[in-house]
Amino acid sequence: MIGNKPGFPSQPIVAIAMCSLLFPALVTAAEVNPWPWTTLVEPVVPSVKRHDWVRNPIDAFVLARLEDQGLVPAPPASDHALLRRLHFGIVGLPPSPSEMASFLADPSDAEYRSRIERLLDDDGYGERWGRHWLDLVRYADTRGGALDYPRPHMWRYRDYVIRAFNQDRPYDRFIREQLAGDAFGKYGSEGRIGLAFLHLWVPVERSEPELPRRDFLNDVVSVTGSVFLGVTLTCARCHDHKYDPLPTRDYYRIEAFFAPLRVGPELLSFGQYEKPLQAPEKWERQKKTWLKQLDDRRKWQEETLGSYKERLRAQHVPSASADLKDIVAVDGSRDLKTAMEEGILFTREEQATWKLIRRQTANFANPNDRTFFEPMAYVAKDSPLKSSIATHVLSGGNARLKEEIVQPGFLSAVTGDTDPVDLHGLSGTRRKLLADWIAGPDNPLTARVMVNRIWQYHFGKGLVATSSDFGANGSDTVHSRLIDWLAIRFVRSGYSIREIHRLILTSSVYRQSMVHPRAEEFDRIDPKNDYLWIRSPIRHEAEVIRDSVLAVSGSLNREMGGPPFFPVVDDELMQSAPTWWEPSALDDRNRRTVYMLQIRSLQLPFVKVFNGANIDESCPVRDVTTVTPQVFVLFNSRLMQEQSEAFAKRVVREVGTELIRQVDRTFQLAFQRSPTRDEQESCVGFLKRGQGPDDPLAAVDPSVLPRGSLGDLCLVLLNSNEFVYLR
Repeated sequence: MIGNKPGFPSQPIVAIAMCSLLFPALVTAAEVNPWPWTTLVEPVVPSVKRHDWVRNPIDAFVLARLEDQGLVPAPPASDHALLRRLHFGIVGLPPSPSEMASFLADPSDAEYRSRIERLLDDDGYGERWGRHWLDLVRYADTRGGALDYPRPHMWRYRDYVIRAFNQDRPYDRFIREQLAGDAFGKYGSEGRIGLAFLHLWVPVERSEPELPRRDFLNDVVSVTGSVFLGVTLTCARCHDHKYDPLPTRDYYRIEAFFAPLRVGPELLSFGQYEKPLQAPEKWERQKKTWLKQLDDRRKWQEETLGSYKERLRAQHVPSASADLKDIVAVDGSRDLKTAMEEGILFTREEQATWKLIRRQTANFANPNDRTFFEPMAYVAKDSPLKSSIATHVLSGGNARLKEEIVQPGFLSAVTGDTDPVDLHGLSGTRRKLLADWIAGPDNPLTARVMVNRIWQYHFGKGLVATSSDFGANGSDTVHSRLIDWLAIRFVRSGYSIREIHRLILTSSVYRQSMVHPRAEEFDRIDPKNDYLWIRSPIRHEAEVIRDSVLAVSGSLNREMGGPPFFPVVDDELMQSAPTWWEPSALDDRNRRTVYMLQIRSLQLPFVKVFNGANIDESCPVRDVTTVTPQVFVLFNSRLMQEQSEAFAKRVVREVGTELIRQVDRTFQLAFQRSPTRDEQESCVGFLKRGQGPDDPLAAVDPSVLPRGSLGDLCLVLLNSNEFVYLR
């Protein structure tokens, strides 16, 4: 290790390179390019003093660093907190009261492991972890930019990602499918669906015809580097990277793999694991319903506009200037537009209707696409002119300042050489060679980056906090040896993400409490908790909060896959986008948030206010802020008002009208625990406000209570920190 930052040099690499020229035998490649560029070698599991705390080697690596710093780990979390941690971490939903009760009756290690396996086998696992991946690839159902045209078939990629996690698809195959699924015939149509990864860029409207292509290549190279390799390749586009061993030439060598790439929608038959073939009858009903909805709307639009135009045609058209009247019109949309805008002949209601129709029929930012249910997918292929397409190093990244031609090649910091790849005899796309290299066991970055991401989503922060930047300008880490050990296990497991879950979830470090008897002392030593001496709190993401509200109220629809549902959004907000859609039926809207329409020009306020992913760019880590609008959304939004009432109705259905039982059930459903005596008395008193006998625990007829009081109690519980934060 060189320098003060663990794993990174503190002195310029140039100085080390000069030493290598003078004394080549004394300086190794690893010393020039230290971790994470080094070859992946399994580290020795360290010896520790507290053997009783070590459940698996993860704990030994963590405990060794703690002991070096004079720190000790926190005691284990309660069984109640631990099961909630598992459920939210794996499937993103709370356990049911019965699941909690059965676990508390037998919290043995065997039962704990059994719960892990059941949750990993739950379809909700793919929905939860697929959302993490969709953050990285900036998934959306529209393309973004000033026009924000729809991408009506992108939902197939979303379903593909969820399916891949649920099938525990080997991560190396997952990479190959998304970069070069067209080159691996054995993966079939499933692999080709993954190619939509290459189509998720956000176009920028340009006046120069060659620049959109330049933007596309820049985006593909950048996202490939950050998502799979954890490196900021973009920083090497205009000049050699200032912090990492990434010369500009290497940037364009990577770009050369994508130079012939063409992406777009094509016919692609639905596969056996996709919704249309899993439930064909229901699929056809949904398709017919959607098309009828669009046809009925179009018929109404045509009839309405036709009547407006007919009214214009009925007006007197003068033959001479002497015959001019107040209303002068001829047939045509332009004249109708003028009449509407000037308020001539039409009422305010008719003007509003005309404006609505214009929004409904707009070309851009219009997600109402007839082809949602068609067997189309965003695939990729190479140009037939691929052999003649040259890639130049661009001076300063300027497309007009072309310098030397480069051939496809890998990162020299990893391979140790600058030789181009051998394209001789290659019959398929050159992207296949790049995919094989990134997914290969000899690439030390790929496995390191992915195990760190898995850790991040379980703990709220990665061992490398900047999970898409492992370079010298990133956060660095004190746990590089633990990352390497996990990466080796990842490769040996056949790139099984579930195997890494099992290792992490069964460790003692994962089971730590948020309470430490020496917290004040240790917080001065390690205020960021880099050494993992305590469990840091995690606030649920927006999607988890919304899904949990639906689950607790009994409204959650667990139907998976298919085109996105259209949420309820205030019309004023839609006009500002501008866009328009009709909300889906209530049951469809009660599906998990991952299936909601993701439109780049308008993010759902509930998701936005709770720091939802910025879907215009790759989002490796979501921000966590506490702002006043979160209170308004949780307390006053239509969703929360509706679901708190649904929650109350569920409670009455399940336990009847006795107030104590109602209070107990609300706590069990919301928090999977019974209320304390003080909580029970306070809540029953709240329900009896101004009503009934003096004894706060006596039952009264809820029909005489203020309307919605049980719903108000449910709303309060859904607004509590215990509901929003994971302990």
